[in-house]
Amino acid sequence: MGKALKPLVIVLLVLGLVSLILGSMLFGKREVLKGRTLRHEEAIVKIAGNLKMPGINPEQLTQQLKDYNTMQSPLDLVAVAAHNQYEELEQTRQDLATTRNELAATKSELENTKNDLVAAQQRITELNDTIEQKNAELVIANGRVTQLEQDKQNLQLQIDDLSNQLVKSEEEIRDIQDKVATLEKVIQDMESKEGLPGTAKVPVGTMGRILVVNPDWNFVILDIGSEQGLVPNAEMLIHRKDQLVGKVRISAVEKTLAVAEIMNDWARQPVNEGDYVLF
Repeated sequence: MGKALKPLVIVLLVLGLVSLILGSMLFGKREVLKGRTLRHEEAIVKIAGNLKMPGINPEQLTQQLKDYNTMQSPLDLVAVAAHNQYEELEQTRQDLATTRNELAATKSELENTKNDLVAAQQRITELNDTIEQKNAELVIANGRVTQLEQDKQNLQLQIDDLSNQLVKSEEEIRDIQDKVATLEKVIQDMESKEGLPGTAKVPVGTMGRILVVNPDWNFVILDIGSEQGLVPNAEMLIHRKDQLVGKVRISAVEKTLAVAEIMNDWARQPVNEGDYVLF
């Protein structure tokens, strides 16, 4: 009997020793698992605190996580909140990517706008230079206009003066014609009294123009003739504007032309084509 119990006791001792060793090992594992579980609980509480979970009490969540029967509900809430947070994060990432693309496009448009602005500023500078140049040209043109207006006034004064001189010349011609008529009347009276032969009669006021001058043969051709009452031997005065140039004597007469001799003793100036003759 004693021999039979001896092996059994040895077995029990071995089993006890093994149990002790296993218990020691399990106790170590238990402490490790307990430490891991505590860290997991703390991590979950921190995650829950960072997630959008209003109304969650960290202390209450810690107590619920310690109890196996109550830990599933808060874990599910944390998982749902984490999922929602992840979805929001993904949406935020997509929005951020879209925003980055829009920002890149905006930067490109801004760069183009800057380039356009620089070009516009250069164009404005060129236009301002053109405006300044045109203003300077306008000032010069205004000065020319002012000068032209002054010249116009001066010319108008000259025209008025020439008109006055023309009126005076016409008055002098009329006076000369009147004097010639008076002298002709006196000559006729004297000739009739003294019995002298009369000179050729030409209508008083007959006027013509010299067409040709021949200084070598000392004669001129007139643009008037017998149709205007011109007769041979009639003497006519030569005028240039208001000046007396000389005198001619009619040599030959046609209907519309006449040849006259230049009377040198009456010459005051050289006779020119275009001078007027007056009886």
